[in-house]
Amino acid sequence: MTQSFDVETFIQARKRTRVISDLLRTKASDHLSTLAPLVRPQPLFGEYLQGAPRGSGRESQHHFKAFRTLFDKHAGAQPFNLMNELDIPLNVTSSTPTLFALEYDLALTTDERISVSSPVRWVVGYASFEPSRFREVIGDPNRSNAELQRFLVHYLMLFHCFSKAEGLGRLLRDLRFPISFQRLEGFGDLPFCIMGSPIDATLPDESIIRQSTEISGSQSFEELIDEDALDTMQDDLREQLLVAMRDMPPKT
Repeated sequence: MTQSFDVETFIQARKRTRVISDLLRTKASDHLSTLAPLVRPQPLFGEYLQGAPRGSGRESQHHFKAFRTLFDKHAGAQPFNLMNELDIPLNVTSSTPTLFALEYDLALTTDERISVSSPVRWVVGYASFEPSRFREVIGDPNRSNAELQRFLVHYLMLFHCFSKAEGLGRLLRDLRFPISFQRLEGFGDLPFCIMGSPIDATLPDESIIRQSTEISGSQSFEELIDEDALDTMQDDLREQLLVAMRDMPPKT
């Protein structure tokens, strides 16, 4: 059933979404900044990374071989089609993880597509390597292959470091900001690190989205957080404790 478009209700939903999203993003950024040393590539790659101190020779070689295999798997595939080989040492110009908007396209009609962003999930990337710019480079017929390779190397490096950080996934899940690896439209099979949060956001009826974009004149829309989202927020630790209490042996 088509929902009616009520301006005041929509404005309140936007305000609620922005307040909650800003707080969640601040918390997520704080956690990511604190845990950043656990996913720095320098200790893993040692001399295979430009400017890094010499590491454990065998371990550094193991990580480099694994990374080269990962790079070869994705570089020559669509949509990158890169024939360049990796330079040694690897030139990773940024190793500070940060959060970027998670965006995707939504088709309203066969001829109309808009960009949708999530207020409760973010792409984890290295500073100065925005996914939006990455997408532009991929779609540019006159693109610089060197720039494209830099983006690919940095996102694969981040994926490698997060996937090798033992226990980090459990820690972030306990903090309610879980990390997952997902493919994004337009980037082939490249795995992106996505940080979630304890709150869900959804899209309203397409008629509301269409009226909102027509009024604003913008081809973008942000998912909305429901009024009862806080009441239904999942608390995994509480649930585990309740299960443990229920499983206690009865009094004798």
